[in-house]
Amino acid sequence: MAIDGTEVRVAGAGHVYAAPAGTALPEDLDPLDPEWVDLGYCTEDGVGFSFGRETTDLNAWQGSKLRVLTTSEPATTTFSLMQTNGDILPVVFGGGEIVDNAGVYTFTPPAEGDNAERALVIEFTDGDISYRYCIPRAQLEGSVDFTLVRTGALTYPLTFGILAATPKFHIVSDDPALASGS
Repeated sequence: MAIDGTEVRVAGAGHVYAAPAGTALPEDLDPLDPEWVDLGYCTEDGVGFSFGRETTDLNAWQGSKLRVLTTSEPATTTFSLMQTNGDILPVVFGGGEIVDNAGVYTFTPPAEGDNAERALVIEFTDGDISYRYCIPRAQLEGSVDFTLVRTGALTYPLTFGILAATPKFHIVSDDPALASGS
């Protein structure tokens, strides 16, 4: 593998989409089906991914390490949403319902302990090259902490745990550089 600057990708901007769990994931770069909701603006920090591996050494009585056992493979994606609307609040709070009462809207979060599972697609384009990270099962993890301030935008920082699936995720791209890995 040679050094090649044309294979450096910049995810300058993109989109995060959510759909109900079980929604078919895209296998191409065609426009997404209507059940995929664009979650709007994310902060300039973009979208983060973490694919961990927790291991335990299997050691012999004679002192040699024989194997490394993988005990867990936690995976998460993080992003902060900047818009507030009827599509965003149920994602931020793990579910809930919005009721329209003659133009006055009431959002009620889900019952305690409810946390809707979702499918996610995170995409970006760099010039003529596109990438889609497709996650069939994800659920909110941890707390959602936000602050209302006079001097900045309201943002909703979210961490989604990527749940077990086969496959756990896949990437769709038209990047010719991926052909070298075939």
